[in-house]
Amino acid sequence: MNALTTLNTNATLTMSSREIAELLGCRHDNVKRTIETLVAKEVIVRPQSEDEPTKDAMGRTRMMSVYRIGKRDSYVIVAQLSPEFTAKLVDRWQELEAQAASTPKVPQTFAEALRLAAELEEQRAYLA
Repeated sequence: MNALTTLNTNATLTMSSREIAELLGCRHDNVKRTIETLVAKEVIVRPQSEDEPTKDAMGRTRMMSVYRIGKRDSYVIVAQLSPEFTAKLVDRWQELEAQAASTPKVPQTFAEALRLAAELEEQRAYLA
């Protein structure tokens, strides 16, 4: 399941529509239909769509279209599909956020890299 969850290029946590289906124990096409209905009602924004490799019943690799869902919209989708499983989604997001918090942050700018280098040098000097 963790392999389905990724960080997009903006470093925003997302969850795939396929992962939501697995968490709820329902069919992926039902999740996608719910997403499309909520988009049509303007309850959620249209999520990014990606093709993801998967195995069919005969073990062949096939491409499956999945949506990449952000945190807020995933809550709305799960509440629509299965209110009793909303707690599972809350737990999963807490896991994802804990994983992201424990991952070392890579400086994104030159200034951030210099600040990090200075902090590390101060720590080294303090410990020496």
